[in-house]
Amino acid sequence: MLATTLMAVAGTFGIGMIIGIVVLMTAEEALLAVAKSAARDVSGSFWAGVLTQLLAVPALAILVIACAITIIGLLAIPIAALAWALALAGAVTLGVLAVSMVIGRAIAGRGTGSTERSAALRGLAVGLMVLSLVWFGAALAAGTPLVGAISRLAAVAFTWAVATVGLGAVVKSRIGVSRISVQFGRFGGAKMGGFTGKWAASSSTGVNEVQVPVSWQTPTPIQGVVAAPRPADASSSTHRPDAPR
Repeated sequence: MLATTLMAVAGTFGIGMIIGIVVLMTAEEALLAVAKSAARDVSGSFWAGVLTQLLAVPALAILVIACAITIIGLLAIPIAALAWALALAGAVTLGVLAVSMVIGRAIAGRGTGSTERSAALRGLAVGLMVLSLVWFGAALAAGTPLVGAISRLAAVAFTWAVATVGLGAVVKSRIGVSRISVQFGRFGGAKMGGFTGKWAASSSTGVNEVQVPVSWQTPTPIQGVVAAPRPADASSSTHRPDAPR
């Protein structure tokens, strides 16, 4: 029984790593955006995830009622329900991977001489390993009734908290509650799981903003007033001694 449980935990870790690698290769920008949102505001992401969980079933009920208004909609109810379930499962999976990456980065750090993708992969592996170790400990303590029950309850609570924070970070990053600049590897001010991880913004400029040099800025014509030319430098207006007169 113990060996079966340990193999199940190890298999779950392996499946999580495979999914994480696929997501990192195909949707790296989305994964890093969710990770940054979770690292910057852990408590806000947690409560957003709790609210999303509370509204998940009512949203499905509203979707089914909306489809049941017409005859064609009745035929689309199974497809709509399946799409809702897949969307929720995908959001939870993406959130768990993102929070695992934040935990792993808080423990292992970025590393010297590594690229952003390799640092993200190492953080993801360490974070998933932490989740697996929690369940390994619960499986090892299953032989003792009281300790096993407490350890299993703690593992469930920890996993639910990680999934909730991740789901809230997905919701926040998708609806634009938090402004996201996707540049991985810079921590600036968040705490998660007792580890101080800092993920700072790369600059004060927004995502779609471009800083214009001061030398390029000219007065804008207002109500027909033509912009005056910028005065030339004194050095450029003086004649050189060898210049023809």
